[in-house]
Amino acid sequence: MTAPLRGIDAGTLDTPDALALDEALARDPAAPPTVLLWRTARAVVIGRFQRADWEVDPAACASSGARVWRRFTGGGAVVLDPGTLCIALAVPPGHAWAALGVPQMYAPLLDGIVRACRANGVDACRDERTVRVGDHKVTGIAAHRGAGGSLVHGTLLIDADLDALRACLAGPRGGDLGGAPRPAPSRPDSVANVGGTGWEQAALEAFGAEPAPLPPALAAAAARIAAQKYHGPAWHAGPWDALTPPDVRAVLGATSQRLPTTRRR
Repeated sequence: MTAPLRGIDAGTLDTPDALALDEALARDPAAPPTVLLWRTARAVVIGRFQRADWEVDPAACASSGARVWRRFTGGGAVVLDPGTLCIALAVPPGHAWAALGVPQMYAPLLDGIVRACRANGVDACRDERTVRVGDHKVTGIAAHRGAGGSLVHGTLLIDADLDALRACLAGPRGGDLGGAPRPAPSRPDSVANVGGTGWEQAALEAFGAEPAPLPPALAAAAARIAAQKYHGPAWHAGPWDALTPPDVRAVLGATSQRLPTTRRR
């Protein structure tokens, strides 16, 4: 590349605001190539084409303080918490990476995460869709391509609560369609943490990104998207809204009600 990536470390955000920030970046054709980092409190995030009541155990979500949110990209369900780093790589239309097909478009993000891991002393490698340490998955990804360019984003498990992850994602993964669209399934895998500290700095350096503040225009665009989409439960239920059981509806993302947070021991 002729110019370095812009690197934005947005810090710790509320989950709906973080999801909206990723979407705002993906939909901005004027944005330069950007690496965006953030963390959030415990939350379940399902893919755009997934059905919440097929993916999650609502009792486990409620007991661990995890609400269920839907992102604007596809892929499978993940559990986020402060021990998980979220990384997005966005490029505008016309950039060479924006022309890559699937799964080639995942490679720039995965390669950067592998470089960050190795720089932090973690012997990681990647396949077409994830980064692994040994036989264990430490990152997963999803992507979007549109008029604003392309964005690939994913997670890096650092010091995540893996017990809560497994419990929250212990949904039935099936049931009566009830005349609604068939949802996309998650792909269960063996996961692990990479451990250590300094991951934001390692990630920015691995991508050769120059640190930059969050632009006010991007923050404002994200706030509009969050208010329109992510701050209410309708988006998170999706086309399965009428079929969503009450116990699952009770843990769907909404900013008007917050679940109590369970502290890790």
